[in-house]
Amino acid sequence: MFKSIKMFIVVALMLSVVSVAQAAVYGYINVTGRDQEQIAREVATIERLVKTWKNGEILYTHTVKSGAVFFKKVTATVFFAGEQSKISAFLSAGAYEGDYLKNIVVKFNYVTTDKHGEEENTLFTRKYNNIRDAVKAIKDKDDKAMWKDLAENRKRDYARHEKMGGDVKRSVNVVFYSLQPVEENRLFGITFTDNKVKNTRNN
Repeated sequence: MFKSIKMFIVVALMLSVVSVAQAAVYGYINVTGRDQEQIAREVATIERLVKTWKNGEILYTHTVKSGAVFFKKVTATVFFAGEQSKISAFLSAGAYEGDYLKNIVVKFNYVTTDKHGEEENTLFTRKYNNIRDAVKAIKDKDDKAMWKDLAENRKRDYARHEKMGGDVKRSVNVVFYSLQPVEENRLFGITFTDNKVKNTRNN
């Protein structure tokens, strides 16, 4: 009886480990085109598909428009989680450019410019093994929230920006990279300025 219970516990632990491992598989795709409404419909369809997977979840969608008139381009980068087998089949289908996400490097650049054009820059990178934590760094945030993060986590750097005075312009530029911060691995960028959020295109 004891051996049976012990074996049951071991099997249960192994299954739980497998379940956690499956839940921690991430991927991304780029959906591109000229029609923003069409892109939105495609992303909505993808979201519905991902939610049918075990542990399937959309983590973040970044959309950016570039070009003008005949050269207009819309790109939506979708981060998602799910079972490895489902993600592999989805990526192998070849409908969209994409890949697995094992880790993300995020480059942060905080800039304060005074009325004389003098600048104070704080530039640093962070590596995230957990994709959810990388998304959390920017999701649903504005410039005030980003500067609050700097004030709480890098007090000395924030103090240097504060010394620039009150009549200043501030911005926070954030760029996401897959694996390492090189241009070919660039996923997307975001700029936060005065309650405005500007999405920039991926490579």
